[in-house]
Amino acid sequence: MKTLFLISSAPDTTEFRTAYRTAREMHADVCLLQSAVYASRGLDDKGLFVMSDDMHLRGIGDDETNATVVDYNRLVDMLTEADKVIGIF
Repeated sequence: MKTLFLISSAPDTTEFRTAYRTAREMHADVCLLQSAVYASRGLDDKGLFVMSDDMHLRGIGDDETNATVVDYNRLVDMLTEADKVIGIF
């Protein structure tokens, strides 16, 4: 079963830490959205994706992350390919 977590909370919040830890325990893919994209600069995990538009709006360049940078079209594909999608705000 393929699970995708969507996380939008800032990395310095309890919500982010709990969601990210839970996703990793479940071996799920994670897509960072909105303020969560700041975490992409310090994380280097397999199955970690980050929204390009949200990164660029926050001044983060593609070369500043080890995550896979995706656009909205790829996110839609990921949503339809996953068996379960969990949104954590």
